[in-house]
Amino acid sequence: DVSAMPELERYVLHLLAQLDAKLRVAVNDYDFNSYVRALTDFAQEDLSAFYFDIRKDCLYCDVNPATGAQTEKRRAYRTVLDMLFHALIRYAAPVLVFTAEEVWATRYPDADSVHLLEWPEVDAAWQYDALGAKWTIARNVRTEISGQIEPLRRAKELGSSLEAEVDVRIAWQDDAKAVTAMDFAEIAIVSKATLGLTGETGDGPTPWVQTSVAVTDAHKCGRCWRHVPEVTEDGALCRRCADVLGADLLGGSA
Repeated sequence: DVSAMPELERYVLHLLAQLDAKLRVAVNDYDFNSYVRALTDFAQEDLSAFYFDIRKDCLYCDVNPATGAQTEKRRAYRTVLDMLFHALIRYAAPVLVFTAEEVWATRYPDADSVHLLEWPEVDAAWQYDALGAKWTIARNVRTEISGQIEPLRRAKELGSSLEAEVDVRIAWQDDAKAVTAMDFAEIAIVSKATLGLTGETGDGPTPWVQTSVAVTDAHKCGRCWRHVPEVTEDGALCRRCADVLGADLLGGSA
């Protein structure tokens, strides 16, 4: 159920509901350009560069390949993936006619044509403006973190963002306090993230986000590639991977 999903999944459904409203307006106005632009931006910016980027770790690592046992977060992610598929294939069908048909037939080879489907059922109640505002700030902070990490990667001081530890100070503003409680190690795909408030309003010359980046000295989990303190040597398992695989010891092999 949507109400039982993690906040990130509910935020993506909020974005989907917003997209649905935009596309309905574009259809009624015969506005082809706005329709395609909104659909493309959602796929590229909201899904590929943000949501899928964050959740790929959960998709790959939060499941036991031997038993199929998975976490509730992974179940929620897969549920939203299915919801996104059924919405996007219908949105895309009028403008990517043959591709949409091929995709639909690949997943449902015995079903009728995708072009006989109706507009997707997207619940307008999924829109939650307070949640949207909170995650807008979170995405801005994520962008700031990425902007600080990228020069270090180009200079080869970091191999990947998972080797970074970041400290972020945010100027006080609406929802900023709630953002500091979020798991930014996961959101920014880094080893460790510490967030706090500067106590400033963010209206002056000081940037509203202040970020410092350091290279972690923690060892790398051999399964999820996260650098976390409980990993005793490179290649050993972190606590999460050990729990998923049912290993007796954190250093046990997969």
